[in-house]
Amino acid sequence: MGLPGYAGKILYVDLTSAGIRKEPLDPELARTFIGGWGINNKLAYDLIPPDVDPLSPENCIIIGSGPFSGTIVPGSAELLVTSRFPLNGAYTTACGGGNFALMLKLSGYDHLVISGRAEKPVYLKILDDDVALCDGQHLWGKDIFETVDELRNRYEPCSVIPIGQAGENLVKISVTSIDKGGTLGSGGLPAVMGSKNLKAIVALQGTRGIRVAHRLRLQRVVDSLLERIMNYRLRDTLIDGGFFGMTASWEELKTRISQNWSEVSFDPGKDVKEIHYGARKPLACASCPTADKELNRLKEGPYAGMVTYMTHYGLEEDYGGESALEEYSRSIKFLDTANRYGICRFCFAAVRDLMVYLYQEGVITKEDSGGLELKDDFETTIKLLEMAALREGFGDVLAEGIVGAANRVGKGAEEQAVHIKGHYLFGEPRLTGVGTSQVAEMVNPARSGGCASIAGTLGAPSYNPGRPVEQWVREAEKVGVPAEAMERIFTPTSFNPGRLTRYAEDWYCLGRCHRLYINRFYDAKTVAELYSAVTGIEISPSDLLKAAERAWNLSKVLNIRAGFSREDDRAPKVWFTPLKGEGEEYRLMDYYKTTMLTEEDMERILDDYYEERGWDRKSGAPTAKKLKELGLEAL
Repeated sequence: MGLPGYAGKILYVDLTSAGIRKEPLDPELARTFIGGWGINNKLAYDLIPPDVDPLSPENCIIIGSGPFSGTIVPGSAELLVTSRFPLNGAYTTACGGGNFALMLKLSGYDHLVISGRAEKPVYLKILDDDVALCDGQHLWGKDIFETVDELRNRYEPCSVIPIGQAGENLVKISVTSIDKGGTLGSGGLPAVMGSKNLKAIVALQGTRGIRVAHRLRLQRVVDSLLERIMNYRLRDTLIDGGFFGMTASWEELKTRISQNWSEVSFDPGKDVKEIHYGARKPLACASCPTADKELNRLKEGPYAGMVTYMTHYGLEEDYGGESALEEYSRSIKFLDTANRYGICRFCFAAVRDLMVYLYQEGVITKEDSGGLELKDDFETTIKLLEMAALREGFGDVLAEGIVGAANRVGKGAEEQAVHIKGHYLFGEPRLTGVGTSQVAEMVNPARSGGCASIAGTLGAPSYNPGRPVEQWVREAEKVGVPAEAMERIFTPTSFNPGRLTRYAEDWYCLGRCHRLYINRFYDAKTVAELYSAVTGIEISPSDLLKAAERAWNLSKVLNIRAGFSREDDRAPKVWFTPLKGEGEEYRLMDYYKTTMLTEEDMERILDDYYEERGWDRKSGAPTAKKLKELGLEAL
């Protein structure tokens, strides 16, 4: 019998030969890397050639769950998927919620490795020992929601990772979702699946069950966690208004949409919150006592009757609606379109904005765009979204992402592409100041799109400017930053964002949901106690964080082998140009906005990050000494 908390097997599927084999999970591998991301990275190091073409049969898709998945630990539904992604050629690990991690383990597998390329479209079905490649030609051409619906109708209860038309057409800014909810794989994971003719992976509810070592001990810790989560002052706000309702008051929401929002009222139902224009139902992942995903049904307006699913609803764009109803409807329509095709809305917005700017500047003409006038209005946005997903006309340029599109355009457009490792920029540090979010965005080995969330898991300060240093200290102590490191990081009035980011990243690696409204209730001692209760392996908080550090170093080694270096971690040049506002200029400054930062200052922050990690300052690579310290000297 294997380790408690682990299903005990790794499933290997070769799409070229249709070969399927199962191997036992090495208990030493589990002890060394804990699970999820760490084991994924080790498998990637062993199985994927460092110079592999991301869209070749030799690239692998490695899917992993953690030891908490399938247990009663709150927020333990996180699934991790590792591959070489086509947007920037990086070895990236994507994560998402839903029920797939649970279903995979219920069939007896901790990890799934997919390689090769099928001759024709297929989908992979997993149920205990019944693992099969099924004809997927009837699903090819369907969008993400249609694919999930058809497979659910056949196999429910199950969990599905599908691709839409963007994945089929190898769009590099493609993304998918798990069970229509948890977004997964920004930067082209669906394109990797599409290159393999893999339309979907469906995991049915298996019969294996998950064994834990100390049930009563686990229950005590979970009960304490749940009591605090259920009494969280913003929990009802989250469930009533979704993630966006949590991050902005309803008054702010009204103002952002329209002055006519007086038409709107919320009336709580049993499990659906009614809005004058539609209805939303909160949805949660397995083991989640909150709900950051939702089903949204429009009752009125130009898209009345439309039903869609979203990881959360946000109003990041102004779609030019003449009324609150029209603006709300257009926002939902845009998100629905992007989610169905499988286009990352953030990557798309970045490349669209660049192309519109170049069109306005005369760098791109109607001759280049196939006769289409490039604007950022709603109608053009939807048209470009569809063209990118299908690689039609000018959409074939957009599908390459901001760097690829700029290279295709030429004429100096390359100099106008603002990005980090080919990805959109999450925020604007000239407005917020430089904290852990901005440093994480720079140094993440793969820049997978979620770096602000990585740093954000240190706690609320990372998302909000100007939080007192005492709050940062409390959060750092909570996640297990060693006392000797605290002396290097904090002064009475400030902190070193480079050094602190290292610990924010290590905390992120421990396999739970990283969203603030779950993660805020955890600390290093609690996670270590949960791991000990689930697995029976007594572990200290420092040992747990050492395993997380091991996973980060292995991820960095993967990307150093792939050609990434310190040069790729540097801050974008545009950060050092003042951002012009109405009668005001915004310059890059420290978190507390007391000091303007230069390129040399940002280089020093990188130095501090590398030093805190034990990496070489010049190359950004882990040193031999650090790898030996972590038991990775063979690398």
